[in-house]
Amino acid sequence: MTNYLIRRGIQMIIVVLLATVAIYLMLNAVPGGPLSGLNLAGDPKDRLSPQQIARLEATLGLNKPIYLAYATWLLGEDWLDEAGDAIGNPDLKNNLFETGTWRDYQAPTCQNAGGTNANTPEGRTHPCNKGVLRWDWGVSWSLARGQAVTGVIGSRVKNTVILMTTVTVISLFIAIPIGIISAVKQYSRLDYAVTTFSFFGIAMPVFWFGLLVILLFGISFQKWGLPFFPTGDVFTQRVLPGSIQDILNIQPGTLPDRIVHLVLPVMVLTLLYLAGWSRYMRSSMLEVLRQDYVRTARSKGLRERAVIMRHAFRNALIPIITIVVFQIPGIFGGAIVTETIFNYPGIGRLYIDALGRDDWPIVMALLFITAILVVIATLIGDLLYTIVDPRIRFS
Repeated sequence: MTNYLIRRGIQMIIVVLLATVAIYLMLNAVPGGPLSGLNLAGDPKDRLSPQQIARLEATLGLNKPIYLAYATWLLGEDWLDEAGDAIGNPDLKNNLFETGTWRDYQAPTCQNAGGTNANTPEGRTHPCNKGVLRWDWGVSWSLARGQAVTGVIGSRVKNTVILMTTVTVISLFIAIPIGIISAVKQYSRLDYAVTTFSFFGIAMPVFWFGLLVILLFGISFQKWGLPFFPTGDVFTQRVLPGSIQDILNIQPGTLPDRIVHLVLPVMVLTLLYLAGWSRYMRSSMLEVLRQDYVRTARSKGLRERAVIMRHAFRNALIPIITIVVFQIPGIFGGAIVTETIFNYPGIGRLYIDALGRDDWPIVMALLFITAILVVIATLIGDLLYTIVDPRIRFS
């Protein structure tokens, strides 16, 4: 197992590095350059002059050759400067493709600090970009201009983790028992009911169902004089008469207030996951129940519950594990459509907003973190296989 973990660790590092190359090259291959979208504003006052564009390119490191820009984005300006001093600054006599010194390709604030992260007279603790490997994603270009990307993402992570963890736990606790019962009682009325519900949940467009839920529980309930639910945000800004918060005397900003705001988006996402996962569990359980070892267990006189839970259930979990572990990136990334519909300030909505505003530092950070979570999820899935099925061993 140790050798396997070492090999997988090396493979994961290579995959993540290749992902950084793909992310950086694709997002910097935008026609007109990454900053071209900043001058598409309808109001001419919001557009940038060529001098401002050039200054912004220098600050963001976009004036570098592509290989130096990628190295700076990955490793940081201070490490690049130290490496340049170690191997020699490029000039006409050296073997680099462009001329000039390494420090010429640094941001102006980093140049003023001498290419280091020492404290500066202006009070900036880290004037040089430290690189994504040291979790420095730079600053937001437009969505939260001038703010650190880590701070922008950090303000949304908690909301998304709470939403997606709640959805995942509820879906698993309902989908797995439903799938087992539906497989054991195949072609019964319960099985037909579960199958119909699953087809409904799988075929239901999330954006349409989300709007339907908002119209019913948020608007129609209010017209009918019933307690209505909030249709967006995380906390209540003002308690409306007749709302569920008013009826239950829930104070804004409290835990019950957050729970009330989670009801509608959790309902929509749970239906989506529950429908798919219950079908996977049913299909996997049906396949396992036909195996010879299950018939052998029954012929030995074991009770049906013991046969199902001890022998069939664990092996039927293997396909479910494959599906559920890839929900780990989703717990961070959120549900883009659902968060947008419900105006929920999470990572999914942040991703859409960043794409719409051409805020590539935020987009690249989210894509890179998602890539890391995907490779971690695959490793967790492989380890869970050995726990569920003792026959699986990694040597």
